[in-house]
Amino acid sequence: MSKGNGILRYQTAMALFRGWCSIGAISEEELSRIDAIVAEKHGLSLFSIYRENALLYKENRAIMT
Repeated sequence: MSKGNGILRYQTAMALFRGWCSIGAISEEELSRIDAIVAEKHGLSLFSIYRENALLYKENRAIMT
């Protein structure tokens, strides 16, 4: 599997799981565990820019001084 194909499959799977989380089928904690498992399965590292990252969403960002 190519790297691009792995990224696409990861993002597709995570879109499905985010949908489940939004309707309450799974919790935020379960979503983060699923994210780690799916990323590993598709060859994405812990620090990949393609992984889910709460800091990318405006409501979760903060400036700490």
